[in-house]
Amino acid sequence: MNASLTDILQSGWIVMLLRGAGMTVFISLCGIALGTVIGVAGAAAKVGGGRLARGLVGSYTLIVRSVPELLIIYLLFFGTAQAAAGLADYLEWDELMSSAFPMLIGILAIGLISGSYGVEVFRGAFKAIDRGQIEAARAFGMSPAQCLRRVTLPQLLWYALPGANNVWQNALKDTALISLVGLVELMRAAVLGAAATREPLTLYLLAGALYFIIGVLSQGLFALAERRFGHGMRRATA
Repeated sequence: MNASLTDILQSGWIVMLLRGAGMTVFISLCGIALGTVIGVAGAAAKVGGGRLARGLVGSYTLIVRSVPELLIIYLLFFGTAQAAAGLADYLEWDELMSSAFPMLIGILAIGLISGSYGVEVFRGAFKAIDRGQIEAARAFGMSPAQCLRRVTLPQLLWYALPGANNVWQNALKDTALISLVGLVELMRAAVLGAAATREPLTLYLLAGALYFIIGVLSQGLFALAERRFGHGMRRATA
């Protein structure tokens, strides 16, 4: 084990794994940002939208949450691959299909998947906000935009943080599925390294350790955010 680890260190695969970990975090952050936008918009439609809006959001969450994540990735990839290849030929951009296209598919897939869960997370957060506070803000003459910025959003973030943490952790692990469409993220880097070095156990253990480190750091950041927002909430309600 020690000898194989030394060989892997000398061959440069550790750097490849670290680059893959960076891509994993990047895809997760971009995907969760898109999912947050979808989640907040969908939750707002479910809470205060019309029947059509509620029906469309309900259909979206039902379909996406009922279909395997890998199938969603394949549908997005193979459903747009021909158009992307034509665009790459037209622009004479060879890197589009090899790197940019899988990355965009990964961000879109993670965004759609995390957004379907985020809808319910933010809907619960919207419901948890005391309607009396919003009515009081309007009575003081706040515009809807001011009420949203000063009253709704701060509380929405606080109530949504625990659920958002779960969505983030799932999104982080779902990025491993993007490796199947050619994106060199952490899991793909481990697969390539295992094939090149013939040391699959060592490479996969290293990849698992990196996933664990990213997950633990993420948990710490969410815990810090919960304490920070919680302190403000306690001061506001004291």
